[in-house]
Amino acid sequence: MRNKAFLIIGLLAAVSMVFAACAPTAPAETITVIETVVITTEAGTPIVQTKEVVVTATPAPTQAVGFTSKDPLTFVEEVFGDIVTLDTGYEYDSASYTAIANIYDFLVWYDGNEASQFVPMLATSWDISPDGTTYTFHIRDGVTFHDGTTLTPTDVAYTFIRNLLQGGTNSPQFLLTEPILGVGSADVTELVDPENPPYDDQATLVTYPADVLSAACETVSSHITADDAAMTVTFTLAQPWGPFIASLPGGWGAIRSKAWTIANGGWDGDCGTWQNYYGFADDTLNTLGVGNSAMGTGPYMLDHWTPGEGYVLIANPDYWKTESSFDGEPTGAPKLQTIVVEEVDEFNTRLAKLEAGDADFIILGSAANYPIMDQLTGEFCTGGTNDPVNCQAESDQPLRRILDITNAGRTDVYFAFTVNTEGGNNYIGSGQLDGNGIPPNFFSDEHIRKAFNYCFDFDAYLNDVMLGEGERSLGVMLPGMVGYPQDDRFTYTYDPDLCTQEFQASTWTGPNGEALWDIGFRMTTAYNTGNDARQSISQIIQAGVSAVNPKFVVEVTGLPWPAFLSATQASQLPIYTVGWGSDYYDTQNWAPIFTNAYYGRKQNMPADLLAQFADINNRAAIADQATRETIYQDEFNPLYYNTAPGITLFVPFGRRYEPRYLVGGEFNPMYYEYYYYWSKQ
Repeated sequence: MRNKAFLIIGLLAAVSMVFAACAPTAPAETITVIETVVITTEAGTPIVQTKEVVVTATPAPTQAVGFTSKDPLTFVEEVFGDIVTLDTGYEYDSASYTAIANIYDFLVWYDGNEASQFVPMLATSWDISPDGTTYTFHIRDGVTFHDGTTLTPTDVAYTFIRNLLQGGTNSPQFLLTEPILGVGSADVTELVDPENPPYDDQATLVTYPADVLSAACETVSSHITADDAAMTVTFTLAQPWGPFIASLPGGWGAIRSKAWTIANGGWDGDCGTWQNYYGFADDTLNTLGVGNSAMGTGPYMLDHWTPGEGYVLIANPDYWKTESSFDGEPTGAPKLQTIVVEEVDEFNTRLAKLEAGDADFIILGSAANYPIMDQLTGEFCTGGTNDPVNCQAESDQPLRRILDITNAGRTDVYFAFTVNTEGGNNYIGSGQLDGNGIPPNFFSDEHIRKAFNYCFDFDAYLNDVMLGEGERSLGVMLPGMVGYPQDDRFTYTYDPDLCTQEFQASTWTGPNGEALWDIGFRMTTAYNTGNDARQSISQIIQAGVSAVNPKFVVEVTGLPWPAFLSATQASQLPIYTVGWGSDYYDTQNWAPIFTNAYYGRKQNMPADLLAQFADINNRAAIADQATRETIYQDEFNPLYYNTAPGITLFVPFGRRYEPRYLVGGEFNPMYYEYYYYWSKQ
């Protein structure tokens, strides 16, 4: 979901090769591991092929009856991509969210596998005023934080007020500023200086008059009020906001202890000091307890997090849930007592640990890993569920494969209209159009952006990387959402001739007036290490542009997830691949995100283009559904297509592998691993 800007983890696989054994151990056998290789044909078309690597698998004891795990109380998961921060107000990536969602609770939660239906969590119920602007939540009594202190409505109100005041455009707070402070609002600093907000600039923010700063804090606080006696928290919105409830289960809505947060470096609750806590970067937050530790009310407690290596969660034995909120939801303490999440970038290493019985669950690098997982699959499920009614056992292999899982995310390519060169920037080479680099604003030319779209081989990506398991996005929003294009008029296709024409139409010239086509360029694109699909996307870009002109050089490099996210947030990469998962299932969480509210700012879109998108999106946000459809179809879709801010790719079909001894789980597209719903035989 969110969720966030974020590392999409859509391909999951799990298995332990250790079973209940009553027969002798079989001799070691070799297995074939499929590795991905991208080559370029003579015509310049990038093709993803595979090569076979033979390795010796750890022998598995012969199974007797049923599938059982090595340790039913401990769950080990191998991932790529580390936590960025544990500060719930700043977290906006899926790796961090997975940890936070298991440690903290929310006011509301998802109704089983439903993406847009909700059940009470820390709120037992809620009331909405007739005009749709006031939400009153009745807070559950008797819930305790992991340190034994009691949850109060004041903790809830503080959570949201503190998050909004902490702000910063790299945070997800715009998801709350819009409903609470007004449509189009992106950051709390707009209350301080509406004409020239000091976005992400704490040094400037603290220079404003004390009364102005205090007034901004008081405004935020007036919209979120707690009544500890009545056990209620009331939100007063700036206007009716349909997806308000839907936006609350995100990481930014995780309820934290006020006392613990203050004691661990968070805002002290004084409206005279909030500016001193504004806009911290994750590396600053992670020097404080608010960023490197956690204190929630959730089913798991943080044992430790070692950046670059992983983290461990332990079960909360006093978890408050005594009644199910939906059919089949467990209650009481978690069945899995210990969760071990280890960061392992290489797929072959993750696979080897799985084969050795040292892992229960591994994340795949791309669809190219499917064949090896299929070799280990003995039970096949359809319909996006592991319900036995939908599953067919065909062999004694230990995996269960589940197809047709609803997906609420997509991976795309983005261009930085102007890159950040402060302190130097190795991603743009020489920084000039001299054949050895590009200028910082290279992608400000729409001909360049369109050329990269036409040079991307969409069919090669779908067929050779996604193995055909995806649907081409015809627009920014997901299929089925309001405003989704009705045909492919606003969709780029692979066309080297049009790519060439767009490059030749560019007005960029070299130091001595040479045309771009004659002088060429060199730049670097990046992906997060371990994400084989994104690596392949980068290589298809690399091959596509060099095929039309060998003087066009795009180098590909892998970065650890925190470094990759930091580089994208700092606008250092001229072109990069990143994923987005819905924070809530509505076009309002897609059209603004890709333009004026999030990525457009990260891409340094020019002010006039941001303003055009903002006007369109703001009008659509408060319109009725029929009018929204018209605005998106007639205004948003053609503007995005004609300005080409990025390369829109495919919505993948959800596929998952898990061990046959795994019990339970919900297949909700809005969150990933929620360990409370799982158990092992």
